[in-house]
Amino acid sequence: MKKKQGKQFLTNVLLFAMAILFTACGKSATEVSKTNARSEYLYQPTYQSIEIKMDYIQSACKKEDRIYMYGSTWEEAKEKIGEGTSIYYIASCNIDGSDLQEKEIKGLKDNEDVMSLAVDDKDRLLFITQEYEYNEETGEDKQYYRIHRLNQKGKIEETVELKKDKKDSDEYFYIDSNSIVFLDGMIYVGMDKKIYSFDEKGKAGKSYEIEEDMYIQKLILSAEGKLYTYGWLNEGDSGKQVFIEFKPKEEKFGDPIDLGEYNIYGQSMRLSESGKVFVNDGNNIYSVDLSNGKLTTELNWINSDVDGDSVRECFPLEDGKILAISTNYQQSTQKNITEIVTLNKIKASEIKEKKVLIYAGASMDYSVKEKILSFNKTNENYRIEVRDYSGYDDSARKLNLDITSGKVPDILDVSYGISKDALVKKGLFLDIYPFMEQDKEIKKEDFIPSVLSTMEVEEKLYFLPYSFNIQGLISGKKMIGDREGWTVKEMMEMYKAMPKGSVFMTDMSREGFCYNMITRQLKEYIDWNTGKVDFNNDDFIELVEFSKSLPKEEELKYDDDMTVLRNEGKLFLESFYLQDPVDIIGYEKTYKKQKGYQILSYPSSDKSNQLSMGGLDSMLAITKQCKEAEGAWEFIRQFFTYDFQKTEVNYCFPVRKDMLERRLKQVQATKSYKEEDGTKVNTIMEEYGYDRALTKEEAEMIRSIVERIGACSSYDTATDEIGEIINEELQAFYTGDKTAKEAAEIIQSRAKIYVSENS
Repeated sequence: MKKKQGKQFLTNVLLFAMAILFTACGKSATEVSKTNARSEYLYQPTYQSIEIKMDYIQSACKKEDRIYMYGSTWEEAKEKIGEGTSIYYIASCNIDGSDLQEKEIKGLKDNEDVMSLAVDDKDRLLFITQEYEYNEETGEDKQYYRIHRLNQKGKIEETVELKKDKKDSDEYFYIDSNSIVFLDGMIYVGMDKKIYSFDEKGKAGKSYEIEEDMYIQKLILSAEGKLYTYGWLNEGDSGKQVFIEFKPKEEKFGDPIDLGEYNIYGQSMRLSESGKVFVNDGNNIYSVDLSNGKLTTELNWINSDVDGDSVRECFPLEDGKILAISTNYQQSTQKNITEIVTLNKIKASEIKEKKVLIYAGASMDYSVKEKILSFNKTNENYRIEVRDYSGYDDSARKLNLDITSGKVPDILDVSYGISKDALVKKGLFLDIYPFMEQDKEIKKEDFIPSVLSTMEVEEKLYFLPYSFNIQGLISGKKMIGDREGWTVKEMMEMYKAMPKGSVFMTDMSREGFCYNMITRQLKEYIDWNTGKVDFNNDDFIELVEFSKSLPKEEELKYDDDMTVLRNEGKLFLESFYLQDPVDIIGYEKTYKKQKGYQILSYPSSDKSNQLSMGGLDSMLAITKQCKEAEGAWEFIRQFFTYDFQKTEVNYCFPVRKDMLERRLKQVQATKSYKEEDGTKVNTIMEEYGYDRALTKEEAEMIRSIVERIGACSSYDTATDEIGEIINEELQAFYTGDKTAKEAAEIIQSRAKIYVSENS
């Protein structure tokens, strides 16, 4: 990530933008809707299925008007179940899917794998392969890299091996198929900080090292035949993605060309007919002008009704169309379906008019992506379009800036990076309880009460995750007893009474201690509703003073045997993490010699026994700017239906009560059974290989743990900023330049300013 620069300037920008947005909540609907206007042009897909033997396409390339694909299928052995072999194929077809030809690949060695299909500068079709060889006697391994030139039917006609110069001092030599280009009869390979050259016969030529502190990820040719490296340029503790031209004849590199506020981790790069480079990152296709680094978003896969994760390769065509090869698993046939997808650029006005809802989030989980795609295909009245932030260097910061400047979406995912409490106080969201009251299927009573009470603000519910895990602290009963909650003072006194040689917490440094203890219980110190900040108190000062007794980050010992320490009663605390009810079995085994375990909350002034919800994949809120709130609820409600929670929420805690009880029934089962709808449910012994099921007592314990949920643990910019303030100011305390009280006073002052500016 890039370094954070100009924080005061950014704060001023945010203040100004906040003032514009929230003193102008009276904007007309017309004014607000301009920020959510649709693009003038969209890509509309057409699909052509192709029947090929290969289950999975590993590589593809375009040569003239044909597409070439390489992949494999698994052939089960007749004699032994579970054993078999992979059969490799090469297939080709016209760009419309016609004239399909496919044949098994012959002529490769047993340990030789095809890394990619490619076309060289003489328009010859190639296999780029790697062979791995291991000598059991000497323990030595070797890799061989070859280029096989193929005829039009995919038969190998000529092979050259790329042999590194023996004089080259680099022992490690690994070729990435994305880092090979063919130019003027030479082969160039990028690796780490070097470009290696080979002639057509594979003989090594010169190697060239980049002076910049850059790691090469890809090589690509421009329309003018210029060679560019693409990769990560280090800048101190941070860096950015850049292009750098390499001039073989002059044997020198050009200056870095960065992408501004974008960092694109491209899955593939293709040269378009316009001369720009098309970069596909799985979420979007971007075009990059290599003369200046200017980046333009050509299409968003979801907004084009295509699952970008299923796209194996894509190619820009001469007429402005985009061709994609997509492979999807079809549940009904239990087979992969391969399709040629042609995306035609058309005016948005030509597509059947639907009411458009804008979705935005700093990140997007796969379930949301799937639901947007299916919603857009089936809903006759509404369409979700994504405002994508994945390509930005800091997606959360960019999204927050857009929101504060008035670019507010209709549906906002607040699960990552969003300062939820600040935006709730500003009145940005609609209460979703009234939507539940009108819903025929989803009611407030369907959900786990502790989850709802944790997410509520003044009896209103603005967002809700569809699944979660449970977090807290855990220790042996011998040391902790039956306590569930404690104050900071009690925690410190108990640790000081531990035997000599004890460890406070696994891998816990003084910096990590303060960050975790405070950010996990931030409500102890900040009340966003009132704006009250309370860091300058005795508990916080004691916490800071205690932290100095813990090791520095560089002093941590990772080789300590935690099992021995735990069994001897010398490991005070560990993080408690329950992803699924079955995880409780592991804790019983772990703490057997401690007469069991006790789950504790993070310390608080009222000795609350509350535990945190974490792992919140998606929390969708409807903003007050949304003119089609009913349509937004139609989309959001999908995540809380019985069917979704039953089929999609696996190996974590569901938010519905009936689904939690269903899961508890399953983990207690000693033999498989069928549910009323015919669904077969396996035992956890069959599903996970456990040696037993959960007992009734353990299931009841899970219910009590769920009832203790009272806090929400998810990353947001406010928590990050407060954590940074604390860590920055405590450095002066650790070096002896300030007392704990003095450090607390400065933290109090800075935190108060931050809360005031952002609430």
